[in-house]
Amino acid sequence: MSRVALGAVVFLSAAIACAGTPQRTSSGKTTNKPRESMVVQINNMNVHPQVVRVKGAKNRVSWTNYSDYAASVNFPISVKDGFTCTELRPDFVVSGDRIESIAALGDNEDLTTPCPLKPGTYPYEVYLFDRLANRENPQLTVTGKIEVLK
Repeated sequence: MSRVALGAVVFLSAAIACAGTPQRTSSGKTTNKPRESMVVQINNMNVHPQVVRVKGAKNRVSWTNYSDYAASVNFPISVKDGFTCTELRPDFVVSGDRIESIAALGDNEDLTTPCPLKPGTYPYEVYLFDRLANRENPQLTVTGKIEVLK
């Protein structure tokens, strides 16, 4: 299946899945009913949902950039052991003390986890920057979390 077709399937599945009423964690952050795949919307000041809950051996998380900025998704390097694959390319690379995504430059540009994550909790940050030269010096940083259930 081509990457474009796969992206369309993930997006449509997530759009239908996101139609439900958002739930909230005990800290008040928005989350979702656990699903096998989920799309996170990057906005100018946050990600939605802030806590993504996925389940199953084929779990997948995608990020869609609706902000006015370019965006990159960054995991701490410790998350590398949570992935079920060793190769994170083409959308993610190990960069020093973190795992960094390619830049999502325009609206609706999707990034997807390279493979399923093992059960656990994985924090991440989204860097929002006005141009590629400011990639390491973002104007805004928003945080999110992925919870992978069995």
